[in-house]
Amino acid sequence: MNYRITALLGAEAASTAGTKTLDINLAEPISRITVQMKGLNNLAVPTAHPAKMVSKIEVVDGSDVLVSLSGVQAQALNYYNKGRMPLNVLNYTDEVYSIATYDIDFGRWLYDELLALDPRKFTNPQLKITHNMASGGSAPDAGELAVYAHTFDEKAITPTGFLTAKEQYEYSLTASATENIDLAVDKTYRALMILAMSATLQPWEQFNQVKLSQDNDRKVIINDEKTSNLLKLLTTYPPFTENITGTTKNGTTTFYCTASYERVAVLVGLDADADAYITDTYGGAINVADSGAAAVNIAVTGYSPHSSLFLPFGKQDAIEDWFKMDNTGSLRLSLKAGASASGTGEIVSQQLRLY
Repeated sequence: MNYRITALLGAEAASTAGTKTLDINLAEPISRITVQMKGLNNLAVPTAHPAKMVSKIEVVDGSDVLVSLSGVQAQALNYYNKGRMPLNVLNYTDEVYSIATYDIDFGRWLYDELLALDPRKFTNPQLKITHNMASGGSAPDAGELAVYAHTFDEKAITPTGFLTAKEQYEYSLTASATENIDLAVDKTYRALMILAMSATLQPWEQFNQVKLSQDNDRKVIINDEKTSNLLKLLTTYPPFTENITGTTKNGTTTFYCTASYERVAVLVGLDADADAYITDTYGGAINVADSGAAAVNIAVTGYSPHSSLFLPFGKQDAIEDWFKMDNTGSLRLSLKAGASASGTGEIVSQQLRLY
């Protein structure tokens, strides 16, 4: 058998917030690590998107950080890498599990023979997962964590390196202000990703204009382009559909979703007396009004998971086409916030790390 899936952590209770550290003691190269977090809802009042239950996923070798992403960042990057979302169970019903899945991909695709994480190249590789079940779902009171590695088994490969993904910068958004960010110039870039998660605002309302320049504007790669235009230009990434299940209340209930741009939602009442209806169509949440409590199902289709914008460099499958940093002295990203922007801006890079 050329490939296999190995349990790094069989499903175990994760009801207390903390950081789970796992030694990566495999001899075989790893193509992907999959993390799954479950939270057993204790109420029918949504707290946040289930992806928020994991705040950080890190792959480290001592003080050397190989990968560092939040759960939200990992999921958004999964969509752009694979063209689909990892499994989310957006069920906000009491006594039912909300579930979030996160993939850490070390290659361009699953079982990429050229790019993979080779544990033998490191001294003490470890996986660290920081979790808090209460941060997502509907106030969960019990949690469960499981971790799997997709490895090469009998197929011998010699990877030349792997994809490293990290948050390079985080800042508080100020309406209409411009943030200048000096990016690392140590490794070849496959892509950049900008996120500003919001339950009420679309991505272009958070970061309204984007500029990317090299060596003090010697070369301007993106010249103060509007985010709304970039979102339309980068439609090679398909829309995705997800289902939300929950219970309304007398008044308005907020159900958190993944799509944040060009989002379309259709609600179906599951109770005979349900008179629920959707009251907005913006951002990463759907507000539903009702005169009482009723079970509902919402089908959501859209783009831009977790209020993200993906900036790919070159053909994503062609390593030689990526953005090389040879002879680059500086790389600056400038983001102008929208007039109503609020919350946190996050800059994530995906780069090539050679052995």
